[in-house]
Amino acid sequence: MAEVPEVETLVRDLQQAVVGRRFTGAEVLVPQAVRFPAPREVSERLAGRRVLSARRRAKFMLLSLDDGQVLALHLMLWGNLALRPFSVVKPEATLVVFALEGGEELVFSDTLGYARMALAPAEELARRLKLDELGPEALSDDFAPEVLARQLRRRRGPLKTVLLNQRVFAGLGNRDADESLWSAGLHPRRVAGSLSPPELLRLYEGILEVLDEGVRLRGTQRDLFGVQGGARHHRNVFGRTGEPCPRCGERVRAGKLGGRNTHWCPTCQPEHEATQASTPVATGAPGSLLDEGTSRQ
Repeated sequence: MAEVPEVETLVRDLQQAVVGRRFTGAEVLVPQAVRFPAPREVSERLAGRRVLSARRRAKFMLLSLDDGQVLALHLMLWGNLALRPFSVVKPEATLVVFALEGGEELVFSDTLGYARMALAPAEELARRLKLDELGPEALSDDFAPEVLARQLRRRRGPLKTVLLNQRVFAGLGNRDADESLWSAGLHPRRVAGSLSPPELLRLYEGILEVLDEGVRLRGTQRDLFGVQGGARHHRNVFGRTGEPCPRCGERVRAGKLGGRNTHWCPTCQPEHEATQASTPVATGAPGSLLDEGTSRQ
């Protein structure tokens, strides 16, 4: 699943292997993968353009080009980006191929077909993708407990749902939200604005711990060079319904919250009646996975 650690790993690889090089063109195999411009324009607009920088914003990969355009790539749930020598035969799930000088190509693929790209001048791209409306980044040097407290203050929604709101908090995905809440000992249904200062600090530390570990181990997917990352996709509670919690031994529970598969330990993450949110968790039978492969990120 492509979350912040997986995207951050790819961006760092792009900084190493692609920044400074020129595109020589592109081939759009699945037109629906191009949000804008028209698919037929992509190759012409990329040809000859040099990549000046690569950065991440939330789960977008943003490649700035020497003519002021920005190429945005979003992997959605299970997309991937790979750098490989040019080949006439493309992988089955390929959406778009970006040709680079030197006989290599970036293969943008997704077995589910949900991944998307966009290309436009920087200001237009930011406006159309609403990048300026995104919240603070946990991996930013400016992220601090005070920032987290400000973002959660007076919010009455369930904590898990608020953490996944990209306007509140950019880039935290379903898996890493579950793991951060488990690390902090907080129930996903807690009212976001009800956390005490010690609880906010635990959540802040939990988020950093989960993301730092994921980035350090280079995510759960293959990187730009095809090397499998070392992080575990199913970690302490995520995707481990009915298995023992590694901290207390209680069986991990799962349910739907805000349409997302949610996992928690009922002992380590107690639900306090006085601070419950109004949105219920639809709980599945212990020991069963709840449509894990089809849940929204």
